[in-house]
Amino acid sequence: MHITVLGATGTTGQQVVERTLRSGHRLTALLRDPARLPQRDDDRVSLVVGDATDAEDLKNAMTGSRAVIATLGAGLDLRSDLASRAARAVLPAAEAAGVARVVWLSSLGAGSTLQHVALLPKLGIKLAMRGLFADKALADELIRSSRLDWTIVYPLTLTNGPRTGKCTAVHTPRRRIGSGVSRADAAEFMLGLAETGQWSRRAAILSR
Repeated sequence: MHITVLGATGTTGQQVVERTLRSGHRLTALLRDPARLPQRDDDRVSLVVGDATDAEDLKNAMTGSRAVIATLGAGLDLRSDLASRAARAVLPAAEAAGVARVVWLSSLGAGSTLQHVALLPKLGIKLAMRGLFADKALADELIRSSRLDWTIVYPLTLTNGPRTGKCTAVHTPRRRIGSGVSRADAAEFMLGLAETGQWSRRAAILSR
């Protein structure tokens, strides 16, 4: 299977890249700076230099792939509109490249998922990260309203812990959500979505 990874040099994106290769797949990474990708010399990795908010660059990176896993992050920029700009570009690019399956990483607290966030983090989102999470919510809605075979993943606090294989995915929590999930577990879950097509056109809240 060939998978396109967006955000491949990020902390979560790197976990996706490693697990994709360990599973025997090939991948294409869309990058501004290929030198930042540790796996750049791997024969199973194709590199496309470009911008994840540019539809033509995205089309080039998606062509030949069966699925896209997007793990784009804004870093420390609390006013970033990267998510919505990327989502707007992904839609025509995926159609032009003939790719339907898109696994999109968001953040718990974006849009209607804010209701599932504990009080203190919720206050932080409302006071300090309102613009960032509003942009994530807009991006999610763009993906959700598209004709893509999408799954949006909302992890509860990504950590740098090891893979546990114990993450839990629910659509609507019926009780208090568990603890944070490691990036390794989240990456494994997202790769599984790309492989199997499970959770098609649904949102998955991810916790441990």
